[in-house]
Amino acid sequence: MSARNAIVWTLTASVLIALVTPTAIGDGPVYKITELKADGNAQSKAYGINNTGQIVGWTIVDGGLSHAAHWLNEVFTDLHGVVHLELLHPYPQFSGDVSEVYSISNADQIVGAGLTVIECPEKVTILNAMIVQPAVLSDLATPYPGDSVVNLGSFAHPCVGHDSAAVGISNRNHVVGWADVDGGGTVHAFLVTPVNGEWAERDPNTLVNNHLRDLGTIDSGSTVSAATAVNDEGTVVGYTYIRSGRVSPVTGLTEAGYHAFRVVPLDANADGLEDTWFAGALPVNDLMEDLGTLGGNNSWARDINNMGQIVGESDTPSADTRAFLWQNGQMSDLGTLGGANSSASRINELGQVVGWAENAAGQRRAFVYVDGVMRDLNSQLLATSNPKITLTEARDINDSGQIVGWGVAKNGTEDVFQAFLLQLATVEEIAEAEAIVAQQGAGSSPTGATGSTGGSSDGATASGVTIVGTPNTLADAPGANPPESETDDGAAPASPSLCGTGLLGFLPLTVLTALGIRGRRRD
Repeated sequence: MSARNAIVWTLTASVLIALVTPTAIGDGPVYKITELKADGNAQSKAYGINNTGQIVGWTIVDGGLSHAAHWLNEVFTDLHGVVHLELLHPYPQFSGDVSEVYSISNADQIVGAGLTVIECPEKVTILNAMIVQPAVLSDLATPYPGDSVVNLGSFAHPCVGHDSAAVGISNRNHVVGWADVDGGGTVHAFLVTPVNGEWAERDPNTLVNNHLRDLGTIDSGSTVSAATAVNDEGTVVGYTYIRSGRVSPVTGLTEAGYHAFRVVPLDANADGLEDTWFAGALPVNDLMEDLGTLGGNNSWARDINNMGQIVGESDTPSADTRAFLWQNGQMSDLGTLGGANSSASRINELGQVVGWAENAAGQRRAFVYVDGVMRDLNSQLLATSNPKITLTEARDINDSGQIVGWGVAKNGTEDVFQAFLLQLATVEEIAEAEAIVAQQGAGSSPTGATGSTGGSSDGATASGVTIVGTPNTLADAPGANPPESETDDGAAPASPSLCGTGLLGFLPLTVLTALGIRGRRRD
C-alpha cells in the first residue's frame, strides 16, 4: 500500500471508529437481529454484505436447487428470476437452474458461479464463474438486467477445462476465484479486471477468456491453488497446495498440505495504471508469498482488508483448526468459544472479525472478534430478542458493523438453514429492552446470558470442518471438509471437476447435490 493510501485508510478508519464504536451493556456489542426471508420461507444463506447494506447469498428453491439471492431492506430478490441467467449471455450460456453468489462490492457488483450445459459433443454440465452488475440504461425495469451477467469462463476450452468460480471482489474492479487449467486435475487461482469496460474477451478458437490472469502456485509440484479475496489495492489472498511440507513427528515422512498465500501486485509501469500479479515461469509464481500455519500442515486465507490484515483458519500441531489473524508477518490464533475448532471468514476496515467457533459442548456458533475478544453472537443479542434460529455461521461484516450469515432452525424434525442480518443496537434500544425485561419480573431475557435461542442446537453441532471461501463452498465460492493432508508418496490432490471425482472442497453443497455428486467438502 502506498504511503498516500495508507494515510487515507488511517483517516477513514478513525472516522469509522467514531461512528461505529459498538454500543454495549456489560460485555461487548449488542445487536438487533433480522431473519432474512426468501420466497415461501425457503432455506437461505447470506455470504456477503457491502457498506450500503446490500446482502447476497443463495436460497433453496423447489426441487432442492440453489438460486442466487439478494436482500435490501429485508426485500428478497431471486436473481435467477430477475437476471435471467439463461438468456442474453455470452457463450456458454448459464442454462442450468443453479447459481450461487458470495461477495458484493460497494458498487453492487456481485460474483459467484452458475451451472450450464454444453455439448462436447455429448452434453456436459459445468460450473462457471460469473459477475452480475447493476442495471444499465438499456434496461431499467429490473435491478439486474440479463445483459449485465458475464460468464468469466476458465483457462481452457469449456469442453476441456470445465469449471470455475468467482469468490471475491474489491471496490476497484478486481475479481478473484479459481478456474480449471487443463481438465487434467490442475486448478489455479485467477484474477480478472475489466479491459475497456469488458470483463471477457473470448479467443475465437479456444473460447478462453483472455482477460483471466493465472496466479499459478507456490510449489512446482502443486496442481491446485484458489484465490478467495482481494482488497482495493489488488492484494490477493487464498490457498495453494504445497508438497514441501514439514516432517511428521509420527511417521517421519514429509507431509504436504494447503498453505495460505498472499500476492502483492507490482506496478509494471510504475504509474499506477497497470499492475502485474505474476512473476516467474508457470506454474510457480514468484510473487506468491507463503503465510505459514499455526504449527499444523494446513492453512487457508479467507479475507483481507485494506490495511493488509488477513484472516482465515489454520491447523495446529494438535490437528485442531483455529481462526487466525495475520498482520505484520505474524499469524495469531484467535482462539475458540471453549471448544477445539474455529474459522474466520471476514474482516472489516476496523479489524473486526467474524466466523464460527465451537463452544465447550462442541457446538458450532457464529462469533464476532472485537477488541481482542471472541464473543458468541447468540449471547450478544438485544435482551428482548427471541430468534427462532441458533446463529451458527457469521460470514461477513461491513464497516458499519452489520453482520450476515446463517443459523439453524427446526422445521418439524428437520434442521433448516436461515440467513440473518445483525445490526448494532443503539444505547436507547438497549436501555428500552433492559427495561422491558425488568418489568417482566423473570430476571432473564428470552435469549439469556448463556446465548441459548429458540432455534435448534442439535443441528448446529460442529464436527471440526472448516469453511470454504469459494463458497466457502463454491465457495467458498465459496465450504467443505478440509482437504486431507497427504504424505510424500507422490499422490496428487484431485481437481474440483464437476465431470469427475475431485477436490469437492472447491464446490458448494447445493451445486454438488444438483449434479448428484457426493464427497467430502469444506463447509
